[in-house]
Amino acid sequence: MARNPTEKAARLPQHDVTWQCTARRAPTWITPDDKPPYRPYLVLIIDAHADRIRRSNIQDDRLTPEGVMEQLLRAMSRPLLGSGRAFRPTRIVLDDAELVKALTPRLADLSIRCSYAPSVPALTDALHSMEAHLTKHEPRRGLLTVPGVTLPLATELFEAAAELYRQAPWCWLDNLSSIEIHYPADGPARYVILLGFGGETFGLSLYASLDELRLQYADLGAEQTANRMTAVSLTFDEPMILGFEDLDAIEKYSWPVAGSQAYPNLMKITPPAVVSLPSAAEITLLAAVARVVDDFVTRHVRANQGTPRAAEATYALPNVHGGQQITLRFPVDLPEIRQFQAAGEMEDQLDEFIEEWYEDEKSYAFARKMGTFLFQFLDDLETTGLSEKTLGTHEENCWLIGRLTAEYGGYQTFSPDIFLGGPKYLEEFQRRVTSAKTALAAYQQTWRRLEKYVREMGSA
Repeated sequence: MARNPTEKAARLPQHDVTWQCTARRAPTWITPDDKPPYRPYLVLIIDAHADRIRRSNIQDDRLTPEGVMEQLLRAMSRPLLGSGRAFRPTRIVLDDAELVKALTPRLADLSIRCSYAPSVPALTDALHSMEAHLTKHEPRRGLLTVPGVTLPLATELFEAAAELYRQAPWCWLDNLSSIEIHYPADGPARYVILLGFGGETFGLSLYASLDELRLQYADLGAEQTANRMTAVSLTFDEPMILGFEDLDAIEKYSWPVAGSQAYPNLMKITPPAVVSLPSAAEITLLAAVARVVDDFVTRHVRANQGTPRAAEATYALPNVHGGQQITLRFPVDLPEIRQFQAAGEMEDQLDEFIEEWYEDEKSYAFARKMGTFLFQFLDDLETTGLSEKTLGTHEENCWLIGRLTAEYGGYQTFSPDIFLGGPKYLEEFQRRVTSAKTALAAYQQTWRRLEKYVREMGSA
């Protein structure tokens, strides 16, 4: 009887076939309750001649040459059910050069040749099938599968992205402050927005034209915007967001990552809301912008740490860019941006105005509609030539009208007609606000002007 697995394998018949083997992180995540998510390790062995998996093994412990050799011996002596009888192959191909170096002498003792291939299509297909089975999702392509993306370019992207995350230029510019870029320096204009001023999503987003940038600020819903927009983005997130091919490449090529929440996620969105990887040219542009945008923001746009100022600068880029330069200009003056900014400020003012008018989601919807209408009324008053003091009094009374209507009106839905038949809630005003005659008279005057405004709207 054989004294050990190697002797047992040596006694097996040898067939003139090639096996393919990979030892790497498995294409899945383990998510225990008591520790962070992690990827286990996988050994996968395929019989290329029969197109069958001879052996697969998943384990938590890091793989060693001894552990991989153990799995190869088991594939010879105890193959998976349905993968054929026990035998030795004549050749084993691995996609890890260090493993080939370590295992070649031991396999030679079994008259098995061992060789290296950086990419083995049959293994890739098997891993993709395993990933789809384990994750219930189609595998996501890796950065290096994009036509034209070279290892030096991917490395530069990760290095530039890590620096970008550490520098965090989004602390200085919000997403209403877009930057015009030219890459190469004499090329057409494109536009970049820094993401992260609000403390949620960090990174940058690129737009190929002013029309695409305008969509970002258009008065459309999120779904409608996504269905019409074309944009390329580099954002930072947890590792589980990335595809397994990129995660494997990070380990294999030692690409830098600035933190546990700083894994670069590349995405392109095209109508109608189709998500894909950017092209090689777009990835090159992302790498160029990520490399220089912090310097541009901190040294030129925010040179004195005050209000952002107009600036322009041209930068030389690393060798992977082939001697090209990039030019950045700030600001991009678009009416849509100013309107978007004004609308955002109005939303904040409205939310502050109605803060005490609601208790739940339903009453909030009513309060917002009523507050919006009262804002329209106040805007109309501003066109009548009233003094600032008088306008201020009307604004205070509009707030009281809204508060008392929300509390005592008992309305479920809003219509401007609820302000007809006033002034209303006079007893509540005297009891809750003040019994002063001048204040009550001012309140009644505001209500009468509001009622007149409603009637004029109805007859328009």
